[in-house]
Amino acid sequence: MCAFNRGDHVEKISGSKWRGVVVGEYSTSLTPEGYAVESDTETGSVQIYPAKALRSTSAAALHQGSGQ
Repeated sequence: MCAFNRGDHVEKISGSKWRGVVVGEYSTSLTPEGYAVESDTETGSVQIYPAKALRSTSAAALHQGSGQ
């Protein structure tokens, strides 16, 4: 099961900040599940991150994570 789908809004959990929309997926021997994320503020700028480095910023996911 994939952690995110294309079009999902996500942000990095720690370290440098990056917030945007999932625009693609990747997989390597060291990163079995990774995502390409296009920045919300710098259109066209894309970074790749392993799934474990990201969290959803959608309203539904934030509500579910709050335990309400």
